[in-house]
Amino acid sequence: MTDVSAELSAFFDAAEVSVDTYDRLADLAHGSFQARERFAELTSAYREKVEQRQGQPLKLGLALLVLGRFREALDVLNRAADDKFRWFFAAKAALGLAWYDQAVESFQRAAARGWDEFEADMQIAAACVQKGDLDAAEKLAGKHARIGQDRAGWYYVRGLLEEACGEWEQACESYERALTLDPDHNPAMFRCARLYDQLGEDDKAIDIYQRLAIQPRAYVNALINLAVIYEDIGRYDEALECLQRVLKAYPNHTRARLFYKDVESCRQMVLQEAGDQRAQPRNRILDTPISDFELSVRARNCLKKMNVRTLGDLVKLTEAELLSYKNFGETSLAEIKALLAKRGLRLGQPLEEIEALGAAPTPTVPVPPGREAVLNKPVSELELSVRARRCLQRLN
Repeated sequence: MTDVSAELSAFFDAAEVSVDTYDRLADLAHGSFQARERFAELTSAYREKVEQRQGQPLKLGLALLVLGRFREALDVLNRAADDKFRWFFAAKAALGLAWYDQAVESFQRAAARGWDEFEADMQIAAACVQKGDLDAAEKLAGKHARIGQDRAGWYYVRGLLEEACGEWEQACESYERALTLDPDHNPAMFRCARLYDQLGEDDKAIDIYQRLAIQPRAYVNALINLAVIYEDIGRYDEALECLQRVLKAYPNHTRARLFYKDVESCRQMVLQEAGDQRAQPRNRILDTPISDFELSVRARNCLKKMNVRTLGDLVKLTEAELLSYKNFGETSLAEIKALLAKRGLRLGQPLEEIEALGAAPTPTVPVPPGREAVLNKPVSELELSVRARRCLQRLN
C-alpha cells in the first residue's frame, strides 16, 4: 500500500497530465478500498491547494472524475485552462451525469482544440445513441466508415446503433469485431456480454464478463451481472466470489450486499433441499409410531418398556437384543419380523438401505386421445423467458 500511495501522490506532483496518466491513476485508485480511500484523502488535500491557487484545476477535476464525483469534477474543470484536455474530460464528467447534450458540446470543443477528430466523433455518436438521436449517430458513423473499418471505436458505435434497433445478434458481431481490434475495449466487452446474457448464451456471456472482470477497473455492474448468471446456473460459490470483489472495493454497496445475502440463501437452500429429498421418504417410514400397528399385548408391552416408540427405534435393534429382554420370546420376535417384512424392513437394517424406501411414484399425466405428440415437443420450441428456460435446463 505504501508504493501505491506514493504513486497516487505522484500524480499531483507531476508537471503535466495525459490520457495515459489518467488511466494509470484510475487503475491504481480503484485497485482496492484502501487505495480509493487514500486517493480521496490526497484529493481533498489538493483541493485546498487549488483554492489557494497553488494547484491546477485540471488535476483536481481529473481526480474527482476518478472518484466518480462527476458534478464536482465538472465545476472544477470549468475553471481549468481552455484546452483539449479540459473539454474532453468535462465531456466524460457530463456523461457520468447523463447530461448528453452538454457532453456532445464538450466533445466538439475538445476536437476544435486538437483532440483526435475520429475519437471525438465516436464519443459524440455514442452519446447521441444514449440520448436517443440515432440519426445523428448514424451520420457520424457514416462519416468515418472508410477509416472506421480498422478502428474498434467505430464498430462499438455500430453495435450501439444495432442494439438500439433491436438487432441484437448483429450488435454482438459488431462488438466482437471491436474486441478483435482492441481486446481491452471495456465498453464493448460490457455491452457484448450483456447482450449474450439476454440471448441466453451463458457460456459466451461468462467468457466476456470474466475477461472484463480481470481489468484493473472492473465494472461493478459486470461483476454483479456475472454473479447473476452464476446464480442462475447454480454456480453459487463463483457468484459469491464476484460479489465479494465488489464489496471489497465498495463495502457499502447496497445492491451487492443484498444480492450476496440472496445468493448465500439460495446456496444454503439447495444444500438443505438435497438433504431433505433423501431424508423425507426414509423419515416417513421410520417415524411411524408402533401404536399404529396391530401387535399382541405382550409384544406391545415389551416394546413400550424398552422405550421403542417408532419403527425407526425398532429397526435399530437386533434379534439378539430383543430376545435378551425379559418376557420377550420367539413368538413376539416372529410377530415383529413379520411386521417389518411387510414394509421392506428388518431388524438391524443399515440406515442407507432404507433411504430409497417410501419414494413417491412418478405421477402419470393424462393426455387426450390423439394428442400424445404434445409431450414430445422440445422445451426449446416454447416461448419462454431466458430465466425460465435456464431453470428448466437445470431441472433437466
